[in-house]
Amino acid sequence: MLCGGLAAFLQGSSILTRDVDVVCDMGSANIRRLFEAVKDLHPYHRMTPGRIPFTLEQITPQLFQNLYLATDWGQLDCLGNVKGIGGYGECLKWSEPIEMAGFTMMTLTLEGILIAKRAMGRPRDLQAVFELEAARERKINQH
Repeated sequence: MLCGGLAAFLQGSSILTRDVDVVCDMGSANIRRLFEAVKDLHPYHRMTPGRIPFTLEQITPQLFQNLYLATDWGQLDCLGNVKGIGGYGECLKWSEPIEMAGFTMMTLTLEGILIAKRAMGRPRDLQAVFELEAARERKINQH
């Protein structure tokens, strides 16, 4: 499910991001599904020197806590945990479906994103908190 800057943007933040952050089950079966989804996009590990390709052979039980990939379409950060919330199961409790380009996907709710951004505490995250709180206030006043 979407959990980072793109999720915040969809909820009302104006801060643009250069990657897509998703929280996911980091078990080997799910990482295998992830590999199948991105293999034609020439994924490689972007946090390692030498542009090491992401291959099926690397998928072993509990190998990855996080997976930072670069692909032909851009950067994809697959996180096993969202600071302030927890792992995939906990994040599900703070998620909702969203329609985009004819697809339904899960994303953190506005409240979930606020929890995560506050926990991260970086200047850009705190700026997003400021904008998202204003977006929440606008939604409340519209009802």
